[in-house]
Amino acid sequence: MFRSEPVFAQLDDRPMAHCATLTALADGTLLCAWFGGSYETAPDVAILAARRAPGAPGWSSPQVIAAVPGRSLGQPVFLPRPDGTLWLFFDVIMGVDWTSAVPHWQHSRDGGITWDPPAPLMETLGLMFRSKPLVLPGRIILPAYDERTWQSLMLISDDDGRSWRRTAPLVSPAGNIHPCVVPLSDGRLLAYLRTGGAGGVIWRAESADGGESWTEPEPTALPNPNSGIDLIRLASGRLALAFNDSDRLRTPLCVALAGEDECWRWKRTIEDGHAEYSYPTLLQTGATIHLVYTARREHIHAAHFDEAWLLEGEVSRELAYQGRHRPAADAV
Repeated sequence: MFRSEPVFAQLDDRPMAHCATLTALADGTLLCAWFGGSYETAPDVAILAARRAPGAPGWSSPQVIAAVPGRSLGQPVFLPRPDGTLWLFFDVIMGVDWTSAVPHWQHSRDGGITWDPPAPLMETLGLMFRSKPLVLPGRIILPAYDERTWQSLMLISDDDGRSWRRTAPLVSPAGNIHPCVVPLSDGRLLAYLRTGGAGGVIWRAESADGGESWTEPEPTALPNPNSGIDLIRLASGRLALAFNDSDRLRTPLCVALAGEDECWRWKRTIEDGHAEYSYPTLLQTGATIHLVYTARREHIHAAHFDEAWLLEGEVSRELAYQGRHRPAADAV
């Protein structure tokens, strides 16, 4: 099963669109958000959203859900809560670029239709988001990074968001950002990290104490052109990774599948044109895996498929598709 469609066409008044995120509401509605405006960091950039109700023929028209007059916004991520409240985290640029961004959040009690005014989460310059939060029993882990140092870190709350603390940074030679965190079956947490520098590979780290501390990041053999990735654990227990299969270009955009051994044996190409297809976000609802991503910096595109479709993809024994552990020569 595979289908694909744009979430919206390019907007005349906000021609740039980037950095999509996705969540599912209690009734099955998909809610997609991104930042859009004249250009990245322009003072008219706001957070926009569109929704797709179950059975609807398409996505709703984009609507602004967060804006600060004269300030550029970016990096939205959702967190639905058990009481039906929806949280939205994002950044507000206080100066001219992302190094002056301050993390904010706001709340909705009607599925993202109306929102409380945005408020600073922390008064910390350069602290930014990209990946979805992970909820553990009694704990929320909000992956974050420092734009000034290019070091990933986690924000942890053990009191349902009333207070947050920062972990020690995850440090690698060329820098890393955009940590994506998933739980493993033995209780460990696995993080994949976007590389810094001119391009290279995805990095990885583990935590054995609920995200409090992390192993020193080590390189995988998966390529990364200094661009966004996403990693989720599927209901089957397998891992799904959305990434650009290049160490220099933000194309092609692929989704790969692995077990917890991180041997990425199966891969499907979603986009391979000579343009930017980047910043993927994955979400599974039921048997369907959803993917949203930046398309040419003009609009957000969505694809929908299932695990069986991924398993019918290319079977790879190449080093380029290995994570930490290389499989035996006869592995399939």
